[in-house]
Amino acid sequence: MYLFEHEQKRKKLIHNSYLSVFILSLLLSLYFFFTDYGLGTQFIIRGTISVLFYFAVFYFAMKNKQWALFFVKVNVLMLVIMLVVAIIGLIFGR
Repeated sequence: MYLFEHEQKRKKLIHNSYLSVFILSLLLSLYFFFTDYGLGTQFIIRGTISVLFYFAVFYFAMKNKQWALFFVKVNVLMLVIMLVVAIIGLIFGR
């Protein structure tokens, strides 16, 4: 299926924004691991495994593999839900 130039730009912009938020999700994940475990062995192990997984998914998402794009979209959706729940918790929390 052929797309017009503005449609291609729009799809590329959406794709790049998903990948940018995915990288932000990696950094947020490492921050949460660090605040939970400090610089101990558990942080190093979980952080390393997490970073390797994120880099593998990111690499294959850049190659437009459907399974990797699915993981990216699910991860971004979970990040958005987590942020909305955190904001609601801050507003209505005691």
